Amino acid sequence: MKTEVPARRRLPIAKASAAILAIVAALVLAQRLREFSHRYDQFDFVVFYGWWSDYSSGGDPWTDLQGHMRGCNYTPVFVEGFSPLARLDQKTAFRIWQTVQVLCIFTAVLLVARGNAPPLGGAPTIIVLSLVLMSRPFASALAWSQIAPMLLALLCAAWFCTQRHRPAAAGLLVALAALLKLFPAGVAGYFLFSRNWRAFAWTIGVFAAGVLITNPHRWLELVTNGLPIAYRISGHSAVTVLSFARQSVEHFSGTRGRGQPLFAVWGLTALIDFALLTIAAALTIVAHGRADLDGILFGLWAALALLMSPLVRERDMLLLLPAYLLGLLAAWQGYRPREPHGNTALLAGGAMLSICILPNLIKAFPHPGFPALLAAYLGAALILGARTREERR
Repeated sequence: MKTEVPARRRLPIAKASAAILAIVAALVLAQRLREFSHRYDQFDFVVFYGWWSDYSSGGDPWTDLQGHMRGCNYTPVFVEGFSPLARLDQKTAFRIWQTVQVLCIFTAVLLVARGNAPPLGGAPTIIVLSLVLMSRPFASALAWSQIAPMLLALLCAAWFCTQRHRPAAAGLLVALAALLKLFPAGVAGYFLFSRNWRAFAWTIGVFAAGVLITNPHRWLELVTNGLPIAYRISGHSAVTVLSFARQSVEHFSGTRGRGQPLFAVWGLTALIDFALLTIAAALTIVAHGRADLDGILFGLWAALALLMSPLVRERDMLLLLPAYLLGLLAAWQGYRPREPHGNTALLAGGAMLSICILPNLIKAFPHPGFPALLAAYLGAALILGARTREERR
């Protein structure tokens, strides 16, 4: 008589992949933290620590013209809010700063995963988190001590609160992100054009309160002294609409730096910004009330906020996480095998997002800068447009 041997349960591919990626991501993160541990006295943390120290001692970082930047181009909330770190020695403050940024990445991914409809399972969440931890933008944010992970966590928390019908908390979180680095204020368009009036009002109210609490005179100094610094360094970012406009004017006029005609630079920037804003506004109005498209809609506004800012660098591309993840999920959920012609826009948008993700994960690929950011925005817009047309049919 033949004895049957019970079949062994096979580990699902998703769980096995998640476990492998988690181990690799943990090793990569540990190696990067060790590699960057000496950067407490290098750009950009040494600049931040100098501003905090100057403010804590009664100085004015926006007019004192001290340090490497010869001024401060960050907001009074950023300087005043983190100035207590100046009471610690620079090395300890740096370690706390880096730890907070890592925790913010974990928080952001978990919020996006849980806020999606339906929520992502454990294995997909671990895979996404592992890829983000190994990405170039996150490595750049750690190397340059930037607050992109913190901004991402605040914006993802705002979207999560929107999903849970908590407009006051959502508006508060977007306002906090904007008070730290200005450009996240563009995400408030998501509230405005989706007619979430309470969240929009809370965003404006909290931002205004933050300006009043931290002294409006310092904000005026930021505008008059800090933003010119931002404009000067924006030519090196090669990521935003403003940098693209400057390079285009330079190419056709043959002028550089201060010799460029400002009306041409700002005119071209305003024209492109208006076109991109019109696309986002129209799609938001059409997709209003679609819970399954709310995530990609939020990601679209986050990408637009990046495009319209003069301060964005490669490390800020972390804020494209909602557009990448929720955009690809929206394309997958909207795909109809029996309707090949109706899937063209979904496939094109998904392909654009996938191609944009590759340079962020594979260091061998040169980062294309502005074209990648624009393609990510347009890819998300294509998917969103296809899904809304599908509903109308």
